[in-house]
Amino acid sequence: AGPVEYDTSGFVEKNRDELPKEATELLQGSSSELVKKLAAIIAGPGAEDAGADKKAAGGPPRRRPKSAGTRITVGGQFSKQLTELRGKIDKTSPHYVRCLKPNDQLIPDHFDPVIVADQLRCAGVVEAVRVSRVGYPQRYPHAAFLTRYRILALKELKAAARSSRKKRPVDVIVRTIAAKIQAAEEEKKNGKKAEEPAAKGKKGAKVEEKEVDLVEVGMQVGKTKVFLRRKAYETLERMRSRAMSDAAVRIQTVGRRYVAVSEYKLALWLIVKLQCHTRRIIAGGNVMEVRRDQRATRIQAEFRMFYARKQLLAKIAAARWLQKVQRGRAGRRRYEGLNRERKAKVVPKYWRWYSLSKKYA
Repeated sequence: AGPVEYDTSGFVEKNRDELPKEATELLQGSSSELVKKLAAIIAGPGAEDAGADKKAAGGPPRRRPKSAGTRITVGGQFSKQLTELRGKIDKTSPHYVRCLKPNDQLIPDHFDPVIVADQLRCAGVVEAVRVSRVGYPQRYPHAAFLTRYRILALKELKAAARSSRKKRPVDVIVRTIAAKIQAAEEEKKNGKKAEEPAAKGKKGAKVEEKEVDLVEVGMQVGKTKVFLRRKAYETLERMRSRAMSDAAVRIQTVGRRYVAVSEYKLALWLIVKLQCHTRRIIAGGNVMEVRRDQRATRIQAEFRMFYARKQLLAKIAAARWLQKVQRGRAGRRRYEGLNRERKAKVVPKYWRWYSLSKKYA
């Protein structure tokens, strides 16, 4: 940072924080014992003696000025408040915000990179970033590291849990991730695809047991935390983002398949229901048509039977009438024939009788 000068002449006198004399005397003259005690504490230890001497002299108590050692100044209050603030900060995980002035002309929407860079340099931000990049700026507790990056070594963690040799999960995941990072760097250098450390089978087990240089990768495992360099942290974040993206794609695939199958089953069920309802309507229509045909056939049969019976009865009646007429005609003819025969017999009889009667008269 740039040089700064401070003038301390009269600093204590300017920053005294005393109550007015009238306010102190007003509190000391109160009838409440509590207020009197508070006034005595505010006025200092010598105020009560001065008040007693004043009363003995027959006048109002005069306030004795505080000494420099007992007087609470603004600087003392600031130091006390600063100590309390530091205690609160130590108990929390604060994040600091630095405000930078974009330009000296106070013009909005105008960014002067020279002024901003000078402010960053004077504030020590550039140096802090450089020092942070040289060391291990990213530090995770073991539990937080496992929670965040366990997706990169799920198979290895399961295999280690089933293995007879007990290992810390954080060591397993750090070794696996470091081996993957080394394999990716070798692939980038040689231009050939290196064997994955998490491959299945015996070959994968051999690669997993291969010694990995954690310092070269930029990772270290401590007693309670995992330390990462900037490059290793960025590589881990890229790998995690890729793994999360692949997992999200798989989840979306399963979810979309489930939704599609559910929609297909629902559509199939609706189609079957619709077909059933349609077929029931069609079958009902067919039944009604069959019933209509049956009723029409029955009506036709009844009508034809009635018409045929009527015609038969008419024919029978006509036949009977014809038979009657014919029989009447035949009877009359026979009667006339018999009558002629009778007359033919009677006329000769009477003629003979008449002739004989005339002959013998």
